[in-house]
Amino acid sequence: MRKADLRIDHVLSDAPPGEWAGEVEQVRFHGSGFSELDFLHRPSRTLVMTDLIANLETGRLPATTRIWAHLIGVAAPQGRAPIYLRLALKTNKRESVQTATRLIGWQPERVIFSHGRWFEHDGTQALRQSLDWLVG
Repeated sequence: MRKADLRIDHVLSDAPPGEWAGEVEQVRFHGSGFSELDFLHRPSRTLVMTDLIANLETGRLPATTRIWAHLIGVAAPQGRAPIYLRLALKTNKRESVQTATRLIGWQPERVIFSHGRWFEHDGTQALRQSLDWLVG
């Protein structure tokens, strides 16, 4: 896709661009059919993710979807990776465990993700609970 006024300065890889050094850390999560870059903004201790964790507020969902959210483990307040992502990441389990351990080791205060209520405080503990299926 091409858009004339869209500026792309970097194609992201496994290492952050040099000008981010010291301020932003990044790590790639990937498994069968799934890949995600996650970022830690060091000064604010904020971890930014996309799809790995979902934490859906069931009160905002239709009844049928509410049931599915509980069944697949993405209901707030202890959301986690949907079952299909857990399976995808277990195909690359050793690396997935290392990556999850690294995310927890960053000790974020906040964790922001694309689906549902983000972890506004106590991010490290909430992240550890969300990833307990992987790191135990």
